[in-house]
Amino acid sequence: MQTYPQNIVDKFGGPRQMARLTGYPVSTIASWLSRAAIHDDHKPTILKAARENAIALGPEDFFPTPTEGLPTAAR
Repeated sequence: MQTYPQNIVDKFGGPRQMARLTGYPVSTIASWLSRAAIHDDHKPTILKAARENAIALGPEDFFPTPTEGLPTAAR
């Protein structure tokens, strides 16, 4: 199972393609992946780029499932 934000980057076709379509440097996208988070300030730009490029992405993609990252016993 892929996790947020990897699933978002994959929908764009990977970090380089996402960088090209959003205008963010590949290093910024790599930092999102390493931190497993995308800052709220970037989300409108990402959604706009997705919409302009017919990428199926919505606000719900930015919120991990309630149990993501929890130990199995806590689910």
